[in-house]
Parts: sequence; structure tokens; C-alpha cells
Amino acid sequence: MAEAELSHLGVAEDEELVYRSALRSPGLGAEALALAAGLDTDELRAVLERLESAGMVTTADGQGIVATDPFVVTERLVESRLTELQAEIQRVIASRHVVNALLDEQRNGRRQSPPEGVERVEGADRVRARIDELAFFAHHELLSVQPNGPLSTAAIEGAKEADMRALRRGLTMQTIMRTDALHDQQTADYLAELRARGAQVRTLDGPLERMLIFDRRTALVPMDPRESGRGALVVHQPGMISSLITLFDRFWEAAKDLDQEHLAEIEQQVLRTMVRVEKDEAGARELGISVRTYRGHIAHLLRRLNATHRAQGVLAARDRGWL
Repeated sequence: MAEAELSHLGVAEDEELVYRSALRSPGLGAEALALAAGLDTDELRAVLERLESAGMVTTADGQGIVATDPFVVTERLVESRLTELQAEIQRVIASRHVVNALLDEQRNGRRQSPPEGVERVEGADRVRARIDELAFFAHHELLSVQPNGPLSTAAIEGAKEADMRALRRGLTMQTIMRTDALHDQQTADYLAELRARGAQVRTLDGPLERMLIFDRRTALVPMDPRESGRGALVVHQPGMISSLITLFDRFWEAAKDLDQEHLAEIEQQVLRTMVRVEKDEAGARELGISVRTYRGHIAHLLRRLNATHRAQGVLAARDRGWL
């Protein structure tokens, strides 16, 4: 064991020093051990009391001070530390009830919103934080329209964590993009990853209206469509929500699934790897992605190819010129 390795297991620095000295020189008396550890006798006695209480050393008349076997000590310390951590986790979990009090505070604040059920959120950072909050508390569905074509790196990085978290929680996600967004490889790859995780993505030519709708109960739209950086309006009023949902449904019906002839770069890599590599684990490792993501891409590719199994998918991909 290297020096100070036991501190994360709850052992103080002077306790570890004495224990190590007793390991290196078993059977020393108190005065000799104090000298070996660089402590005075009184300090050593206090440390030894703690070590004996923890079962790390034993003292016996005529045998001096003997360190307990390191395997036994380490197992005891790990078990004790894990018990402490589990108790801490339980205390943290038990404290989650505080969210109810915080939500009450939030609702009290929201009562100050305009009577028509619309709140203003100004500034890009506050808008992003509000979107994250609404997505976190959504339970069923997230509908979105992104009208400005390709997504910037900052936009993808800002949305990715919340999007993936929502999909892991089982939310239905429907996203509409402008068709020319697919001309940007970074955007196409991000949309491919969303689809692989279960999101539904469609594209539409022509003008679109930016919107996010959470559980068909709350919506977020830009304060000024021509200058989205100014801020956003969070809509709660049922009549306005209904109108936005109707508009979204019209866009969705008119939109098309992502271009069937378009393959994102990651999909091209997965397809080529699937042909060469038999085991999914090896294929995922070669591409540097998780097995779950790798299999998600394969499942999506098979759906696009109308194939029921991989061999049929390979033949269909060759017919389309994808291989």
C-alpha cells in the first residue's frame, strides 16, 4: 500500500503511519514503535487506542504491538465505509421531499404571471435553463420544431444532454427540421443519434415556426421569431396550447421521414462494420460507441431498409448502393 492510501477509508494520517510501522516492525514495544513512527509516547498511546478499537492492531504482554493482517483490515474498512456511504445515500434520497417545497415556491412565483397564462423569459441563458427545467419535469412527450436549418455546435452541445436524458426516461420525442439541415454532417449525425435512441425525426421544406411543446400542457415559443436571442414566451393557457398543437400536427403530417437515401456518417460506419464484424461488442468497440447505441443504429438501418434481419438488410443496402 502506498502512503496515505487509507485516508479515503476513514483512517487518519497518524493512524495509518503507526499501522504501517507496526506492519514493518512487528512486536515492537510502545517506545520503540513511537520512535519508528516519529511520534512521542503520549501521541502513540492515543493512536493505538483508536487502532485497537478499529481492530487494526493488537497489544499483548510480552509480544509487543502486532498489526492485524492487511487483508482483514482492508475488508473491514471497506465494509465500514460502504455502510457509511449507503447510509449517506439513504439520507440524500430521503431529502428529495424538499422538491415539493421548492415546487410550491415556484408555483407561488408563477401566480404572478400575466392572467393570460404567458410568462416572459429573457436572455439566452435563462431560456436554456427554462427549457431544461420543462424537459426534466415532462412525463410523456416532447414535440419540437427547429426552423433554422443546420444546428450549431453550441446548440447541439446545449440540447444533447437533456434530449438523451428524456429519451432514457421513455419520453416520446417528435422533432421537425428543415430539409436543408441534413446538408450539415454534424446536424445529420446528431439527428441519427436521436433516431437511434428512439426519437422520431421528420423534415419539411418551407417556412416553419419554432416551438417546443411539453406533455401538450406547456409550450415555449420565441418572443421575437426574427431575433430568437431576445428571449421566449412560456405558454400555459390551454386555448393557445391547443392552437400550437394543431399547427405542429399540420407540420408533422406534411413532413417526411429523413431522406431515405441519406446516411449519416455514423450510419455509414455502422453499416460497413456490421458487414465485416460478427459480434456487436467488437463492432461497437471498433467505432468507439456503446453496444446499445451500435445496436440502435443497426435497428434503425433495418427499419429503413424494410429488412427483418441483418442478412436481408445487407442485400437491401447493396441494392440501394449503400455498400
